[in-house]
Amino acid sequence: MRRFLLVLLCVVCFGCAPEQQTVPYTGPKANGYRDGSVIFWRGGLLVRPIYRHTDSTITHAAIILYQNGEPWVYEAVPPRIHKVPLGVYLEEMKQKMQKERLQRRGFTYFTMQPKVPYSHSELIAMKRYAESQLGRPYMLRGWWKGREVRGLFCSQYIGNIIEQSGLIDSSNWRESPGGLHAKLRLYYY
Repeated sequence: MRRFLLVLLCVVCFGCAPEQQTVPYTGPKANGYRDGSVIFWRGGLLVRPIYRHTDSTITHAAIILYQNGEPWVYEAVPPRIHKVPLGVYLEEMKQKMQKERLQRRGFTYFTMQPKVPYSHSELIAMKRYAESQLGRPYMLRGWWKGREVRGLFCSQYIGNIIEQSGLIDSSNWRESPGGLHAKLRLYYY
């Protein structure tokens, strides 16, 4: 009560209110995803060979980046790296999950979001790289053979995008989906 009276006295006598600090909203966008959120898949057709090489059941990675306020999903899948609107991607995921359930392969996905939003300049660098790779061939061969090839695979592409922000160092052709997930746990929730 005393504090209230003191503030009221300050306002009446000096014509000023206590200074309020405004903090810009940095939470998820209206659809629930921040710029730079990563979608991970678990299970599916490649789970056994990937698990054998990585000890992880995470089989795929994709990233959500906004353009003109609209969310797009960037991913490396056969035959080429592409981007699709988030709504289309989520509908495709829903259909894939129904199909996988019918085939008893056990497919799920989850999303990780940056704890701290990327800066404007970090996002520009990430989006510039992501766009520059569109149309490049998808190739898992580099990961299996242990060397650089002309194409990219999913976690290599997503790791390289995030590396543009300076947040992580990508392992390039050695970046498995499970390894990328482990790196991001420090910076994403």
